[in-house]
Amino acid sequence: MGNLLLFLELAAISLWLGSIVFFSFVVAPALFRSLGKETAGMAVRTIFPQYYLLGIACGLVLCGVQVARGLLWYWGGMIRPSIVLFVLLTAVAVYARQRLTPAVDAARKEGESGKTDFDRLHRRSVQLNAFLLLCLVVHIIWMAMRGY
Repeated sequence: MGNLLLFLELAAISLWLGSIVFFSFVVAPALFRSLGKETAGMAVRTIFPQYYLLGIACGLVLCGVQVARGLLWYWGGMIRPSIVLFVLLTAVAVYARQRLTPAVDAARKEGESGKTDFDRLHRRSVQLNAFLLLCLVVHIIWMAMRGY
């Protein structure tokens, strides 16, 4: 059972972290370079709900792995802090998908009158993605330090 939980943890964290890195540093820049601002923006807005849904699914798996470890073995060490971390990161992904993305879309549709709101909301989106990225990297470092 321990190996299965480790596999699920590694798969979920790798998939989530990989999707953030790939989208943020490869896909989005390539779209904006090749398609232009308007078309790339439309493409990115189309991708975002699925992008965040993937993060939500990975976050739920990571929460489940930690809860299973607590139930099977013990609740000490980093089990509880990890649960708190993954609940927080999953909540961030839910917020970004359900609230932030629609608000960004609405501000974008307003054109020039919504530019200030769009810029503020876009900055928040970038900050939340950076927060997710940083937290997942820190968790991987912690995994390496604990020996698995």
